[in-house]
Amino acid sequence: MHASGYTCISKESTMRLKRTTALIASSLLLALGSSAALDAKPKSFDVDFDKCFARVEDGDPYLFTFAGPVSGDITGTVEASVLNDIRPGVEPNQTYLAADYVIAGPLAFTARVGGRVNDASKQAVLQGYVSAGPAWLVGAAVLDEFENYTREDGTSCSRGTLFVTPVRWKGRNGGSR
Repeated sequence: MHASGYTCISKESTMRLKRTTALIASSLLLALGSSAALDAKPKSFDVDFDKCFARVEDGDPYLFTFAGPVSGDITGTVEASVLNDIRPGVEPNQTYLAADYVIAGPLAFTARVGGRVNDASKQAVLQGYVSAGPAWLVGAAVLDEFENYTREDGTSCSRGTLFVTPVRWKGRNGGSR
């Protein structure tokens, strides 16, 4: 204790106090920044495509592949490989099919979809999910709507849109994790 009645704080104690305060402050900033990042909801996006017959596959697990450019909210290319699971006649004039869409470009991912094609109108609605890609995108819901058509040269094609909706996992108490 100092002659004036006050306790003396050593230089070492002052430095320890400054380091502790800095550590607490930086921990709080990191925690608050992480909470904001976790609360941010990834945005939905659309992938427009116009893909045409590219090749016959060996049938295990794919029958054939369509390929072409993608546009919309992202750019790049798509290869849509139809799985060996085509079931005609699930209902009158409807065929069930499943496919893996591999998107290559700045945002690369794979979507697995399945659903029905109306054989009369040549329109399809398939649903699925992102099976591979960036961690924030895996598990996202995918709605695939397209129309089949034939090019002037006789090549089979499809044009449509993938609607991709990232989802947030909710814990037991309903809060985001």
